[in-house]
Amino acid sequence: MQKREFIVFEDKELIKAIIDELPFLSRFDVETILKNKDIRINNQRVKENSILRKNDRITIFYQEKDKKEWYSLVYSDNNIIIVNKRAGIEVVSESERDLLNILKKIYPNIRPVHRLDRNTEGLVVFALNDMAENELIDAFKMRKAINKEYALLVHGRVDITKIKRTVYLKKVDKLSKVWISELKTSGYEPITTEFDIIEYRGDNTLLSARLITGKTHQIRAHIAYYGHPILGDQKYGKDDEKQMHLTANFLSFNFSKKSPLNYLNSKSFEITPTWI
Repeated sequence: MQKREFIVFEDKELIKAIIDELPFLSRFDVETILKNKDIRINNQRVKENSILRKNDRITIFYQEKDKKEWYSLVYSDNNIIIVNKRAGIEVVSESERDLLNILKKIYPNIRPVHRLDRNTEGLVVFALNDMAENELIDAFKMRKAINKEYALLVHGRVDITKIKRTVYLKKVDKLSKVWISELKTSGYEPITTEFDIIEYRGDNTLLSARLITGKTHQIRAHIAYYGHPILGDQKYGKDDEKQMHLTANFLSFNFSKKSPLNYLNSKSFEITPTWI
């Protein structure tokens, strides 16, 4: 049995708040947990759905999924592994409940070199030795040897000409989110995201995105600022979708000829989002 505690920062339905925090749980799962009285609001047991108020503390006890479900192996060699991370788990966290610790049981020398948001699924690279760790960290930091793309489905029919490539972002730790501005303002840092339309799907738009800079929630907040939040993104939009429709779906490399990892330049990796 697993335990998770969190605080809500706005009035919200209890079941919705739990699904936002633990997106791998379905509404049926949460209703079952409620019936079993395994949820507490401010340390008081509850058995029915209710409306939470700002700063309420939620405690939930739940059965963790089989850890094999959290990822699938995409590629491995003596230097790196690439996995497809499921939504709902962090790559690295302060607890042992993260992808890194799950993979350590199979790859004891594994080292993280970049991250994905907990609720974002997709391709994650890990190093298996010092050389690969140094090469990959430099590559992700400089963004010259890594080509990483995302697929996302957003609300509305996007007019790409109205979305500025570069805007400004401010991280708000207290709210666990970021704010976007088109104007350079104190406390805001410039970010750049390249969006392209893949196709329109009814009243929604399927986009591809490439990060030129890499900040927390950059894609999510950038596109939501222009009125097109990602389906299922409860932090920057509001809808009934359980899963956030954002996937790190493509990865390729462009290491220099001198790099010991330049053999990866001939390879590319692509996955199909679970929500397609």
